[in-house]
Amino acid sequence: MKYIASSKSFTITEKELQHASYCLLWAIKHIRIIAKLPLDKYKKEHVGLTDADFAQKGILDAANAMGIDLGAEWGEQLDVRGIG
Repeated sequence: MKYIASSKSFTITEKELQHASYCLLWAIKHIRIIAKLPLDKYKKEHVGLTDADFAQKGILDAANAMGIDLGAEWGEQLDVRGIG
């Protein structure tokens, strides 16, 4: 991301957005590894939300706030096997 003082604007390249997307998905993958959850899409078998659910949701919401659509509303809807 680059700030252009004369126009008081930001520019961000597609490559930078791709890298940010990759990093966010990488973080979700490692949340699942720590929580011993599947890396592919899965259905929750428990009632209520776990810390891993909240962490993944926070990452997805942060991505959305930056205008990045990672393709899911909740973490279990993502397949992160191919990340990293």
